[in-house]
Amino acid sequence: MTARRTPKRKAPKTPPSWTSQYGEPQGKRRAELLAASTWSSRLLQHDGGQDVIVLPLGPGLAALDAVQVPIADGHALIADYLHGKLLAVVASGWAQLWEFVPDVRVVPYGGWVVVPAPGGAGSYAASWLSLPPPQLPQGEDQGEDETTAGLRPDSLRALVSAGALAPRRLYEGLVGRPAACEAVAS
Repeated sequence: MTARRTPKRKAPKTPPSWTSQYGEPQGKRRAELLAASTWSSRLLQHDGGQDVIVLPLGPGLAALDAVQVPIADGHALIADYLHGKLLAVVASGWAQLWEFVPDVRVVPYGGWVVVPAPGGAGSYAASWLSLPPPQLPQGEDQGEDETTAGLRPDSLRALVSAGALAPRRLYEGLVGRPAACEAVAS
């Protein structure tokens, strides 16, 4: 009688985590961000439509991992490696959710946010971790290729008209418990 061989099964690949993918940049990526010119980032005014949450980079990335936010989904996330911060654009109306969370703040409407300049990798002070696909008004052709189409807005609202994270999920990942409040019109 011959013994049957069981084929070896490969262990399923674990998807990359936010922490492993976007923690402190290393090697070539770090060198590129550090060598970026001052034109690689710019200021945009927070003009409403979403809330911008500023949280510590490490815990923020760990929170995204904890609630299993897929990397490929295209969310509006910016790393400020210089200051160790993560800027997350989330649905508006949840500013009160963050009031008592240590080291987390909400950028007020009218405040300013440093974002990567269009068409580049950004800088050590502002680097896209995830960016929603550009949203162009229906029927509008700006004569640009797909990589830069729609990425020349004058406001944060225009830049991230899609892809805002669900604030409750981010909160639950960061704090480790469900949110105890509801959204408030802002």
